Amino acid sequence: MRNFVSAIVWGMVVSAFSMAAAAQTGSGREQTIGALEQQVQKDLHEQKPELAVPVLRQIISLDPKNLNAMRILVYCLFFQNDYTGALTPLRTALALKPDLWKIEALAGIAEKRTGDPIAAERDLQHSFSNLDDLKIQKQAGLELVELDSSFGQLAKAAAVTEKLEDLLPQDPQILFTAWAISSQMMDQSLLDMLFVAPDSAEMHMIIGGQLAREGDRARAIDQYRDAIRLNPHLPGAHFELAEQLRTSPDPAMNAQPEAEYKVAVQENQYDVRAWCRLGDSAAARHDLKAAEGDYRKALAVQPNDSDAQSGLAIVLITLNRISEAIPRLESAVKNDPTNITAHYRLSILYRGPGELRTLNTR
Repeated sequence: MRNFVSAIVWGMVVSAFSMAAAAQTGSGREQTIGALEQQVQKDLHEQKPELAVPVLRQIISLDPKNLNAMRILVYCLFFQNDYTGALTPLRTALALKPDLWKIEALAGIAEKRTGDPIAAERDLQHSFSNLDDLKIQKQAGLELVELDSSFGQLAKAAAVTEKLEDLLPQDPQILFTAWAISSQMMDQSLLDMLFVAPDSAEMHMIIGGQLAREGDRARAIDQYRDAIRLNPHLPGAHFELAEQLRTSPDPAMNAQPEAEYKVAVQENQYDVRAWCRLGDSAAARHDLKAAEGDYRKALAVQPNDSDAQSGLAIVLITLNRISEAIPRLESAVKNDPTNITAHYRLSILYRGPGELRTLNTR
């Protein structure tokens, strides 16, 4: 992380100094400052920030309100990982101009590195949303998440990761951080539940979910049944039980999920996944009218649900309503590029009537 900060800062060094106009005329003091700025430019051009540091300090001693020199000094010190040395010019610059968001973010990072987490969290939190440089915003956000997590403020950390995901939705580092925070929140919720309600319906749901993720389907089913026994109206319980029954290797259990899906939609008419599963069940027993109705109910709740779109399209294909099916499949692929079923069915339709006859026999 420190090397990443240095890489960001080096670009900021050159960029900041290129905006400074060295004073070549005026008083002796201004001429001295101009000569010193030229020396700094030379040192930076030669990538020798360690030589520029004492020259920049001299400029600031001659002109204590020279914000540009302070910024460059901070960047040079950061590049050398001298966070302690950077704190004084950082705080001086912020005292002169409080809305220097990059400087405030760097102050937070320096404070974090030098063992002042309270000040670091304050400055990073204050600057994070105001930053317009994506690289420094990412780094500030990651530092802030680390601090909030260490304070046990997982909800605050999750809010920052959500913002980072909006900014950088395909960044592996951000995605990993979001996963880590979510995992911590799940673990914390589990511990809280163990203390508050160890034999509640909700606790059985949590255990059932964990067993399901581990592939222990039989025990997960038992836990979901216990949850429903304790609270038949617990949100999600009937759907999760149905999912485990549906994928069970036991034929007797395979016959049970549809009833649970029906209860799920009775409890929550907006349960898109349950409506889709009911559509799948109806289609499997060739009740195309019921299947179409279930998929349309799912789409009434969530018009862009890819599974509902592809499920409805397959029913329409079977009913030979091809002109209706094609736009459904196109939309399904657009909304979820990983929907293999939609891709396959659409490719068959694009090939023409001959392929369609083959498709309807599969």
